[in-house]
Amino acid sequence: MWDCSSQHLANIVWAYATLCCVDNPLIAAISSAAIRTIAEFGSQGMANTVWAFAKLIKNNRPLLESISAEAKRNIDQFDAQALSSTAWALAVLRFMDQPLLEA
Repeated sequence: MWDCSSQHLANIVWAYATLCCVDNPLIAAISSAAIRTIAEFGSQGMANTVWAFAKLIKNNRPLLESISAEAKRNIDQFDAQALSSTAWALAVLRFMDQPLLEA
C-alpha cells in the first residue's frame, strides 16, 4: 500500500465505493497513506477520494481535515466538477469547514 501513488489510492477507494464494498482495513490503510501524501493528489484525486468516503459513509476526520486544508491552499485548481463533488461529500459526512466554504 505504501508504494501506491496518490492516483492509485484515489482509484482504489473510488472503485470500492462504486461497488459499495467496504473493507475497513483497506479503507484505514488508504486514509493513512492519503494523509501523508495529500499534496500529491491534485483536485480530482482529492474530490474522488472524499466522494468515495462519503459514498461509503466513512467519516475519517483526520483525512477530511487533510483534504480540506489542501483544498483551501489549492482552491484555484478545482474545476466545477471537483468543487461540487467535494462540497457534496463533505456535506454528506457533515464536515463543516467555514474557511473552505468561503474560499
